[in-house]
Amino acid sequence: MKINIDGLISARKNRNKFFNNQYFSNKFWDIILILYSHEINDLPINAKDISSKLDMNFRSALRYLNMLYADDIICAYDRLAEDSFDVARDPLSLTRTGFENTGTIIQQTRSLFA
Repeated sequence: MKINIDGLISARKNRNKFFNNQYFSNKFWDIILILYSHEINDLPINAKDISSKLDMNFRSALRYLNMLYADDIICAYDRLAEDSFDVARDPLSLTRTGFENTGTIIQQTRSLFA
């Protein structure tokens, strides 16, 4: 079963039509899902693209991304630029742990809907 991450994110963006937008103020999971999707498809993505996909202010996206980086969830896309990695400009990816943990959560979620 293929997961339509873009469709899921689109649905999450539109959820404020049904509930108070404050119920969904945390963007961490949306960012992680975008990175997961790009990792699976071996496509680079940067902070600007992420902020655009989420209709989010670039500076806000950077705050989330820097926290994810500090928690060792994201890294440089090529994993070779670790010493000079710039979250604001470089292509991003999930770390191995970030990728595996996201996959586990997605599998658990799938089983709930199966």
